[in-house]
Parts: sequence; structure tokens; C-alpha cells
Amino acid sequence: MTAKLVWLMASMMVSMNILAQTPISGRVTGSHNLPVAGASISLENTYYGGTSGADGTFAFSMPDTGRFNLVITMIGYKKFEKIITAYGPPVTIQVILKEEISEMQAVTVSAGSFEATDKRRNTVLKPLDIVTTAGVQADVVAALKTLPGAQQVGETEGLFVRGGTGTETKEFIDGMLVPNPFFSSVPNIAQRGRFSPLLFKGTHFSSGGYSALYGQGLSSALSLETHDLPTRSETNLIISSAQLTLTRQQLNKAKNASGGFTINYNNLQPYYSVVPQKPDYSKAPEMLNSELFGRLKTKGGILKYYGYANYNIIAFSRPNIGDEALRDYFHLTNHNIFSILTYSGKLKDQWKINGGVGFNYNKDDIDLDTRQGNKTVNYFLPRLTNYTTQGRMVLTKNFAGLDKIQLGADYQYSIDEIVAKDSIPFITRRDNYTALFSEAVIYFNTRLVANIGLRYEYSSLLGNGQLSPRIALAWKLPGKGQLSAAYGNYYQKPETNLLFRKPDLAFMEAAHYILNYEQITESRVVRAEIFYKEYRKLVTYPSSNPMDIGNDGSGYAKGFEIFLRNKKLFKKFDGWIAYSFLDTKRKYLDYPFQVQPNFAAKHTVNLVLKRFVEKISTNFSMTYTYTTGRPYYNPNLPLKSFMSESTIDFHNLAFQVNYLTMIGKANTVFIFNVNNVIGNNQVYGYQYSSLPGPSGSFKAQEITPMAKRFYFIGAYLSIGVDRRKQVIDN
Repeated sequence: MTAKLVWLMASMMVSMNILAQTPISGRVTGSHNLPVAGASISLENTYYGGTSGADGTFAFSMPDTGRFNLVITMIGYKKFEKIITAYGPPVTIQVILKEEISEMQAVTVSAGSFEATDKRRNTVLKPLDIVTTAGVQADVVAALKTLPGAQQVGETEGLFVRGGTGTETKEFIDGMLVPNPFFSSVPNIAQRGRFSPLLFKGTHFSSGGYSALYGQGLSSALSLETHDLPTRSETNLIISSAQLTLTRQQLNKAKNASGGFTINYNNLQPYYSVVPQKPDYSKAPEMLNSELFGRLKTKGGILKYYGYANYNIIAFSRPNIGDEALRDYFHLTNHNIFSILTYSGKLKDQWKINGGVGFNYNKDDIDLDTRQGNKTVNYFLPRLTNYTTQGRMVLTKNFAGLDKIQLGADYQYSIDEIVAKDSIPFITRRDNYTALFSEAVIYFNTRLVANIGLRYEYSSLLGNGQLSPRIALAWKLPGKGQLSAAYGNYYQKPETNLLFRKPDLAFMEAAHYILNYEQITESRVVRAEIFYKEYRKLVTYPSSNPMDIGNDGSGYAKGFEIFLRNKKLFKKFDGWIAYSFLDTKRKYLDYPFQVQPNFAAKHTVNLVLKRFVEKISTNFSMTYTYTTGRPYYNPNLPLKSFMSESTIDFHNLAFQVNYLTMIGKANTVFIFNVNNVIGNNQVYGYQYSSLPGPSGSFKAQEITPMAKRFYFIGAYLSIGVDRRKQVIDN
């Protein structure tokens, strides 16, 4: 009897346990309702669960009752969690997993954008490409001119992009505006950038459609990012016929702070005594500059300081175009100080902060004289000074995946002064420029991303504010390619020399439309891009009265560009080819109607080839540049023929050799570079006399390089860090 009772009670308990089990089943799918096989399904803090099958289905039973957290995980997808109640009846769940977007696999917006950095997947150039490209003399802007979109303008400084002037491209270092990125202007001679490319770990060149985080550029933004902490202390030395540079960088024992300095002296007199120049230099370009830099790694980020101070002088003369008995003299003395302090780090979970303060001082003392023997016929002696103080802050909120939103503000207080003896009274222009901006990066999945931005800019000098919407989309295609599109409105204050004449001008405007295809692999880059830009409210004035200025100008720029880079097309060779077609017209300054401006060429081709020969530790580089002729104004023609004539086509072949060796303990790179190897005639335009001659016509003079060829011979020595390997790896 007792045995039967025990058996009956045991049977009832088993039956009750079976009845109490809750069947849990469902199906796991991903995008496009496709099944996800192998997903792990579990009830949190229990031993119960299962795995999805080939069709995405799963099924298991839960013997306990109550509320449980159902967790589903799968590599490449975001974790799925849902609270379920188990009390007997079946539980059925249909689950759609969202893709987990990683930085390596995610699509990125590339419309109008080029990267030169070591840290991003979609890099077009590496930082050392700037140093080892023939013909650029380690100048960041000169290297970017080998990319599509940039024009080959040799008679004045600046980065001319897609129908825009050189002043329509703005340069930023660690997010801070650089008011004077180039050495001060010299008539008909382009000046190079102030900063060494070795200072930067990353370069972002936007040829259009750039982010709402930046402003005040109708055409382009060039963003440069300085290095973080060095890996060890080092000393660098650059020696050439024109330059002597010493850099020392010290890393502390804790490896959380570093400091350093650079002292640089340039004097082109020895070089000019060997290679004669067209202007007659009474003072060859001479420059002395110093740099201070420091890095401090904090618990949540990094604090950076960079300071730059420069003094340079130049003086020369040329025969007067209109009168052979006269000579035109030019003398420039420039002082420049640029200083920034920036911080980048975490505020708390999912929040980051980037900010900084900066100061810029620039003074140009210019003497323009026309003399007959020792007698001064006329003169113009402008003195221009700029003070700019700025602050910037950007807050970034990161969400799940790579989604993020950025909120920020820029503030700049500038003072511009001009005075010229006997011609211009002392004039001061002060401006409080304020900008507020936001930008959201939204990943719909690994194949589709949107950047949506809005920027508001206000100038107290202009008494005007503008709202700039910007949007960019990128869609990854099957395979390695992707499509990108961008649209945005861009505003810029008129140049200071125009605001001296009339301070209450309006913002100039430009609208950008860009469509881009890009494919980047480890050994190949393919880019094709079409664009359209519309200009509004450009500054104009009649040639008869330069003081009667307004915002009546307009214009457009359209075209397409192709960039191809292949490291395996030729064995052991690297290189790229860039082609740009540009159709642009504008009415601005004293242009009587819309015409192709004198800085724009319809067709531009750049071919760069490099090869490193390991047996002799030597890197060879060649750059060939071709552009069609640019228009120029001939005052001997009627007004209806304004800008109707063009210069001859431009050709330039440059060659560079870098030889890597050791001198004592110094890792050394010897550098030899020559521009215009074939020595062909290069004409940038024509300059005409201000008054007609006895025959009633205006005399013309070609604007050409200072010499047929440019040579550079020097050595770069590094003690502490062997940078030669970077050249090999590059």
C-alpha cells in the first residue's frame, strides 16, 4: 500500500512538472527578413536556451514560472533583450536583429572629401605622401594640388578649389581657424604654407560639401590634426642650402607628457647667387621662426599646446612695364604669431568634449615705390595689422553603434587695422563673429549613413546672420564601392581689404551639390565625382570706382573629377592619376559680366609615380602636371572681349630622390628635388601697364616663375626615432 502511494505521488509530481513547462519558440531574422542562423538564445540567469537553426527558428522549454529576460546575441548584430512571462502557455517571439556597425565595416561619407591619415580605413593619401611627392617641397597645400579639384595657380598663394579663389578655402589646426596659413603675399610670386607637414598626423581636405563643424569658406575646408604624445624623445635636424632647422621633443619618464621646440632659419641668398632669379633682389627672402609644443595626457583625454612665431623680410625690384626709365620696388616685413591650446577627452559615459582657445597676430609693413634713378616718382606704404582671438567647443554624444550628435559653438573677435602714409587714414574694423552648429551622424545600417548638419553664423561688423543647412548621404554598394551625395549652403565674410572700403557688406554665398562614387581597397583607390556650385552675393565694383562696392556678383562652377591610385598596377610602383574638368564663370570684383576667371583652367591632370628601391634604400618620385591655358584680361581689346584670351598650356615635370642612410647615430634622409625638369616655358598670365604708351596701347609682361627650374638639396636627420621605416612602409 505504501509503495503504491509513493508511486502515485511521484507520477503526479512528474505530470505536474511536465504540465508546468512553458514552450518558448520563435524565429530570428536580420535585414530584409533573412534568417539568422547560429544566434544564441538564453534566459538570463538560467541554464535554459538554444540556438537558431538554418531557417532562423529556435525552440526550448522553461520548467520554472515567472518573469525572465530573454537575451539573443549574434556576432555582427546588436544584442536583443525582452522580458517574457513563463506560466505554462506557449510563448512565441519573432525577433529582428539590428546590425552592429563597426568602424571598419561601416560606410563613410566621402563626397567632396579626401583623407590623408594613418588611422582611417578610407584613406586616399598617407601623411608621408606629402613629404615624398616630387615637386611639392614638403608643402601640405602643394601636395593637395595633385588631387582632383585643386587648381595649379603659381602666381599667388592659396588653395584654389573648383572655381573658388584661394581665400575661399579656410585652414584649421585641431579645429582652430588659422587666419594666416601662408606667408604674406608678394606680387606675382606664390608663397608657401607656414607649417611643416611633419607636424600633422592627419589631413582632411574637403573640395566641397564640408561639415557644419566648420564655416567661412565658400569652396573648401582644410582640417589638420597635430600629433599626440610621441613614443619616445627625439631630435630632428634639417639642413639645406637655404634652411637650417632644429627640433627637439622630450617625453617624460611616465610617458604622459611631452614638450619641445623648433628653431628654423631660412635665407635664400646663397641659393639665388647660384640660381639667378628674375626679380632683382636687394634682400633675398630671409626668415626666422620658432615653435613651442606640449602634450599632457590626462585621465580622460589629452591637452595640446602649439605656438608659432615668425619674422620674415623680402625686397626686390623690376623694370616698370610702361616706362623703361622707371623701376618698381617692393619691400615686405612680416611678423606673425599663432598660438592655440586645445583639449580633447571624455566628459562621462558616451559624451566627449573638444575645445580650445587661440590667438593670432599678423603685421605686414609694405613699401611700394616707383623710382627714376634715385628719385621716387610715387609710392604706397600700407601697414596692415590683424589681431584674432578665438574660442571653440564641441560636445559629442555617442549612441549605440556609431550614431552620434555633435553640438558646438565658435567665437572669434578680430581687429583689423590699416594705415598708409599720405593716402589712407588710420582705419579699424572690429568684428564679433559667432557660430552655433549641430550635426547628427545616423547609421540606418552598415550600408546607409546620413550626416545632417545646421550652422548659424553671425557677424557684428556685417550686422548679418545666416543659417546654413548641410546634408550628406552615403550608401555602400555590393562589393567594395559606395555612393555619396552632399548638399549644403556656405557663407563667407568678404575679405578684409574690401571691408576697409565698406564695412556693411553682406555675407557671400555658395550652394554645393555633389555626387561621388568611391572604391577603396588595400591596394587600389577609385574615385569619380560630379559637382555643381552656385555663387550669390559676390563682391563687385566698377573698374572706374573701386570704392563703389556691393554684393551684386554671381557665378557657377560645375564639372567632374577622377582619381585613380593602384599600388599593384606596376610591380613595386605606387602612384596616382587625377583629372579635373571645370566649367566655371563668375562676375565679381571689377568683372563687367560673368566670365571664366583668370585662376581657373578647364582641364587639369596630375600623374604621380613612386618607387622605393630597397637594395639601395632610395625612394624615387616623379610628378607630371598639365593644365590647359587660363584666361587673362587684355586691356587693348574692347570690353566685350574681356578675358577672351588664354595663356599657353601649362606643363611641369618634377623629380625627387630620397636616399635613406645613417650618419653616426642619426637616421638620415638625403633629399634632392627639381621642378620643371624639361625647362619648358611656363606662363601664369600677363600683367599690363597702368597707362597706355605713345601708340595708345598697353604694354604686356608675362607672369612666370622666378626661375626656369627650382632645385632643392638637403638632409633630414632624426636621432631617437627611425623615420626611415615610415618611408619604406609608405
